[in-house]
Amino acid sequence: MVLELSESALGVALAVAGALAFAGQFLCVRLGVNDGDVTDAVLVVLLCNVVLVGLPMLVLYPPPYTGLYTPTSLASFAAAGLVGMFVARLLMFKSTDEIGASLTSPIVASNVLFATVFAVVLLEERLTLIHLLGIVLVVVGLAVVSWETAATTARERSFRETGITLLLPLGAAVCIGLEPIFVSVGLAEGTAILPGLVAMAGAATIGFVGYQLWTGSLRRIPIRERATFWYVGAGVSTTIAFVAYFAALEIAPVVVVMPLLQLTPLFVVVLSALFLPMRLEHVSWRVGVAAVIVVLGASFVSISG
Repeated sequence: MVLELSESALGVALAVAGALAFAGQFLCVRLGVNDGDVTDAVLVVLLCNVVLVGLPMLVLYPPPYTGLYTPTSLASFAAAGLVGMFVARLLMFKSTDEIGASLTSPIVASNVLFATVFAVVLLEERLTLIHLLGIVLVVVGLAVVSWETAATTARERSFRETGITLLLPLGAAVCIGLEPIFVSVGLAEGTAILPGLVAMAGAATIGFVGYQLWTGSLRRIPIRERATFWYVGAGVSTTIAFVAYFAALEIAPVVVVMPLLQLTPLFVVVLSALFLPMRLEHVSWRVGVAAVIVVLGASFVSISG
């Protein structure tokens, strides 16, 4: 007997898979940067994204591939890649190295708050009561995470240093909040999701390599090191997450997909407690509560959006 899933059920499954894959990215990066370097992590993940979405595009679409884009869509997806895949990922991975995955992911999940602000300001969307409730919950969750971060790092860092550290995941959240603004412009031009992802990953990779050349930090990636293995795992996880996320949006309503995608912080907390050693990740009950609050707030914002 063959089980048939409805489109809504398949959309739910894809959204949950995307959330799990995004959580897997955090864990792989946390394990990798323990012995490796953050910049290596960003470059390996980006290269994995380019290869894993680029090869299917070459197979599924006939040349010339320039016909898949308009000048506006190419510029929009490139901007989304630079902001979301390059800058946000660099800040997010650095934060994961500094304060851990379970503290970083709830703060990064506040990207829906910033996305809402950008949509209201730039796209002239209306702010509803549910939006406001969700924003309040996200802010409360961030306050708990910030307090927990200060408490756990008080012996190692000053109050000022802790505040500066928290700017890393907040900066990543702002960048990820900007990303869908650019993506929506690219999709409105008629460019399909897969070519859009290729443009995003390609622009992010070129931008990051250019940044490394400019700063003189570009170096050979140690292929056989254990850290590189975890970075490849993170690259595979993020590619699966993006594909599952966009595929879910293709077949299921946004109000179903987006709240489920916000489960990432909860998955990170649970998986960190189960699989990461205590020396790498200390998951307290306050972090779990904060993750739940942020997930609820982000879900409210997503539903009302």
